[in-house]
Amino acid sequence: MTLREAAERTDRSVTTLRRYIRNGRLRAEMREGRYGPEYFVSPEDLAEAGLDPGAGTALALPHAPVPAETVPMSLFQELQMKHEQLLVQYGMVRAAGMRVMDLQAQVEEREAQVEAAREEAKHLRDRLQKESGDLRGKLRARELELEGRSLENAALREKVRALEMLTRNAVTNESIERQFGEVMEQMRRVDRLRAIDGLPRPEEPGH
Repeated sequence: MTLREAAERTDRSVTTLRRYIRNGRLRAEMREGRYGPEYFVSPEDLAEAGLDPGAGTALALPHAPVPAETVPMSLFQELQMKHEQLLVQYGMVRAAGMRVMDLQAQVEEREAQVEAAREEAKHLRDRLQKESGDLRGKLRARELELEGRSLENAALREKVRALEMLTRNAVTNESIERQFGEVMEQMRRVDRLRAIDGLPRPEEPGH
């Protein structure tokens, strides 16, 4: 039914029903109406909000017809207004309670996310420590390997130096032998020239 029909059924104004919808007391559905989008409510929605006179709830009793000679009209209107105010406050409290429940659910969800993040951080920290230990072990092994290579290089340098010395000595010996051979060849040439000229050979030292 429309809000106007609901107002006639519950003896409320359309403005009051709209206020109930805004504060969450009355559920309504927005549909395309005769003059555009408007709210529609069901009898169940009215009964749940305590606005249906036929629901027989305690909240609807103050809106039952009251003989004018029993209660003054001004007192009846004042009681009716206070009753509406109490219902509005009840709707506000109910909406606040639902909001608190939603916030509590969000807090629990965030706490679960934080706990999951902590577990993941712990797992990553343990993994990092393990990988760091492995890397330190590999680094130590590489340092020892480099130290061994350095010792091998030093030994090779010593061998190269020894070979260079041997090579220099061999070159020196070869040079001496070559010079000695040249001297002997010069002496033989001199002897041949003396023989040709008929000159006596010089006495060897020690004779």
